Formats: sequence, C-alpha cells, structure tokens
Amino acid sequence: MRRMTVEELLRRYAIGERDFTGVDIVEFRIRDLLEINLSGSDFRYANLQKLVRYTEGIKLNLSCTNLRGLNLEYAHFEHANLQKADLSYTDMWCAALHSADLSGADLSGAKLHEAVFYNVNLSRANLSGAHLLDTHFDYANLTEANFRYARKVNFGNAYLQDTIMPDGSIINVSRQV
Repeated sequence: MRRMTVEELLRRYAIGERDFTGVDIVEFRIRDLLEINLSGSDFRYANLQKLVRYTEGIKLNLSCTNLRGLNLEYAHFEHANLQKADLSYTDMWCAALHSADLSGADLSGAKLHEAVFYNVNLSRANLSGAHLLDTHFDYANLTEANFRYARKVNFGNAYLQDTIMPDGSIINVSRQV
C-alpha cells in the first residue's frame, strides 16, 4: 500500500491521474477536502477510512469511482455525489449518508448494517444481496432500485416506485411505506 497525502492525491488528480489503487491517505487537513472532486477515480484496495470519517458537511464528488470492497465504516457522505459509483461489497457499517446522490450506484453485496440513508437518492441503484440489518431509508428515493436478495430490509418512510423487492416482486405504485 502506498502512502499519500490528500494534497498529493489532488495534485495527481489535477494532472490527469485516476488510478489510486491501494493508496493509503495518511495526512490531510479538512480544508483540503472542501468540495473535492475525484470523479472517475479507482480506489480499489485503498485505505480511505481516515478520510471519510471527517467529511461531514463536505461536498465530495466521487461519481463513477471504483470503491469496491473498501472499509467505509462510520463514513460521512453528507451531500456527496456518488452517482454510478461502484460500492459493491463495501463495509459501510454505521455510515451516515445524508442528502447524498447514489443514483445508479452499485451497492450489491455491501454490508450496510445500521447505515443511515436519510433523504438520499438511490434511484436505479443496485442493492441486490446487500446486508441491511437496522439500515434506515427515511425519505430516500428508491425509484427503480434493485433490492433482490437483500437481507433484513426495512424501507421506513422511503419513496418506492418500480422498486424491485427482495423477493423479486416490483412495487409499481408511487408511495411511501
């Protein structure tokens, strides 16, 4: 694993580098993260745990990034753009995603125990096979989201339309449950 500061990561991103596979973010200042844009980057096997715990209130743009299999326990993605991000098989235990955009994201097989998806856009997201024990979806947009084979789902006050349920059935009526 190669160690890198956020400053170095941003410098490399600015000159066109997108492959940050195996990087370990070691030092950063919160001001380095303000409205950070890392869209399209590959962070497979990276250690971003220190970074994502301190991003509350910061508008990260991680759209189309590869975050597959990362440990994102206790991550804060408030107002983050994670559109079409690959978050499959991530461990997001106790993560807080408030008003984030995860439309089209792949969360298949993810461990989302006790995660909070408050007012989150998960339209067209793939949560098939995800582990959702005590996960909260209050006021989340789950239009056309796929929950096939997901475990322990509680939709709370989520918005469901054409949502694929764990048993494969589809809810075709716009409603909150």
